[in-house]
Order: sequence, then structure tokens, then C-alpha cells
Amino acid sequence: MCTDSEELSSVKILILAIICCIVVANIYFNQSVLNLIASYFPNEWKAVSLIPMATQLGYAAGLFLLIPLGDYIERQRLILRQAQVLFLALIGMILSPTASVLVFFSFLTGIAATVAQQIVPLAASLSKSSSRGKTVGTVMSGVLAGILAGRAIGGFIGEYFDWRGVFLSGAVMTLLAIFFIARILPSQSLPTPKFNYLTVLRSLGQLWKNEPQLRNATLIQALLFASFSILWTALPFWLDYRYHYGTGITGSLAALGLIGILCAPLAGSISDRQGPFRMVILGIVLMLLAWIVFWGWNSIAGMVVGILLLDAGEQCVLIANQHTIYSLCLEARNRLNTLFMCIMFIGGACGSLTATWLWETTHNWMLIVAAGAGLVMLGMLIAIRYNPSSPQTGT
Repeated sequence: MCTDSEELSSVKILILAIICCIVVANIYFNQSVLNLIASYFPNEWKAVSLIPMATQLGYAAGLFLLIPLGDYIERQRLILRQAQVLFLALIGMILSPTASVLVFFSFLTGIAATVAQQIVPLAASLSKSSSRGKTVGTVMSGVLAGILAGRAIGGFIGEYFDWRGVFLSGAVMTLLAIFFIARILPSQSLPTPKFNYLTVLRSLGQLWKNEPQLRNATLIQALLFASFSILWTALPFWLDYRYHYGTGITGSLAALGLIGILCAPLAGSISDRQGPFRMVILGIVLMLLAWIVFWGWNSIAGMVVGILLLDAGEQCVLIANQHTIYSLCLEARNRLNTLFMCIMFIGGACGSLTATWLWETTHNWMLIVAAGAGLVMLGMLIAIRYNPSSPQTGT
């Protein structure tokens, strides 16, 4: 085990990114095998339909309730305990006798999977300011890879094994992650061993009130993640409606997004050198171009190009915005991350709800595209209006 005086090496940073990928993938495995679970529990469709929502609600609860603790409790110990709970939750899913029990363990999986958001600020705190953006970009690329790989890998394993095999693979990988967490993460001595938990939660409101750059970065990210979620929620419906393609094609397109993840470390490095604002604008432009491609190029080739642009743009903005918030209040990095990620995922949930409602009521792809592009343009207006280099930067 290393100590808190050591800086993370590039190898350890890469391992942390892989750990984040493993952890986050566990959240999205159920989306790929929901039909298999429904077939296994044919009389419990209502409970089965709650499984993805339970996981997301658990993740949101974990972000709000657990991430702030990283500013007060030794992070290595907290990360290790959360990973152990995640492993036990996955074992619970494998052994679940009913869909209702599966819903409970899905919620617990979501809570524990927020360990990835404990690792990101830890990696930032162990990096030099000159390389912090690159470090955050590399670790966050693992988080983003988990979002995309969870759907693709879950679908592949589920096709050849049953749904329990998917969660078993997640449990095995999580056990491997626990081994590396115990080996490579530093033990840090935090200056405030005693704290009041309710005071910690109240401090979130103070941070939001006192940090205009946090508000701006978070609102921009929420809008863009909503746009991102609109695509991935509506895409399976559109591919089935227009081309009669199954979930395998959707999984393959999700795997394509892994190519865009290569942009994350590059975005972090550019943010270190040029500042995050330029990277935010570049990412927004890429996302807007993606929606233009979706509007005018109605083919699988167009989908491929648009997805690559959208994923690359989303990651550029995400890394740049995290670069901004991690530079604001060094002793509150976990709480800053709590606010940022909570509101970002609320934006994503709203985007998914919007896509579902638009598709159910209209079956119109162009309205889906218009909604996604409109959110990106609104994000651009906020970014330009509150450019930190302009005379007026607050909200």
C-alpha cells in the first residue's frame, strides 16, 4: 500500500480507471438482460420493470448520502468498504429467489457503485495541478467506459449464458477490483476526524450558493447529459421502428462509443494547458454537429458518425467541467463532486423521460433530434454567457 505522500503513477491511474469501469458497468448490466429476467420471473413483470429504476435511484441516493463522507473519512477505507458491499449486493442478485428481492439488491448495487465517484476526487487530490486534468480525464474515461460497456458486455454474456451469469461476471470482476483497491490506494490522514453528518449535508447548500462556477458547470453538464440520454433512450425504439433491428445492434453501437472515450485524457491535457472553457465550447460544438448528422443522415453510417461525435463531445465537456470544479475548494472535492454528479444524473433522468414521452406520443425521430439539439444549444448559451474570462461570471 502506498502512503498519502506519494503521487499516483501512470500505471496506478490506469488501474483506477479500470476499477471505475468495472464498478459502473454493474449498474447497466440489467438493462441488457431485462427480457431474460422477465422470462425467468413471468408472473412478476411489475417488479422486473422496477429493476433499472431501482439501480438508478440507488446510485442517486449513494451520490447524495455517501460521496460527501470522502471529505471527512479516510478515502481508502471508505472506497474499500463500498466495493465490498457492491460485491455482496451482486451475490445477492445472483441468489435472488424472486424479482422483488432482485429489486432490493439492485437498489443496493446502485448505492455501492458510487464508489467510482469516490475514486475520481481521490485521484485528483493525488495529482499535481499541472496534470490534474489529464488524471481526472483518464479515471473518468473508465467511468464512461463502464456506462457503455455495461450494456454491450451484458448483452453479449446474456446471449450465451443466463442473466445470473451476467451478474456473476460482475461479481468476479468486482472481487478483482477489491484486491487492487487494497493494494494501490494510499492511506490518507484527514484533518477533521469528527464531524456532524447533517452538517455535512447542509454544507452542500452553502457550496452551491457560494460557488458560481460550480453552478454554471453543473447546469451545463446536466443539459448536455440530458441530450446524451435522449439519444440512448430513443435509439433502440428508432432502430426497431425504422430498420427492425434488435438489441444486438444497439449494443454494437454502444460499443462504438468506447472509441470516443479516448478523447477523455486528451481533453484533460488540453484543459490543463488551455483552460477548461475552450474544451467546453469544443465539446458542445461536437455534440451539436452530432445532432445535425442525426437530422440529415438517416442511415446506420450516419448513426455511427453521430454517435462518435456525441460521445466525444460529451466527454470533452465532462472532463473540462470536472477540471473546473476540482479547482474551486480543495477541502470539499467530494462534496463538489456530489452536487455535480447528482444534478448531472437528474438531467440524464429527465432526458430519458423526455425521449420516452416523445417517442410514445409521436414516433417522430425529428422531434427527438430537435429536443437533443435544443438542450445542447441551451448549454452553449449558458457557457458563453458565463464565460469565466468575461467581466461577469456569476449567476
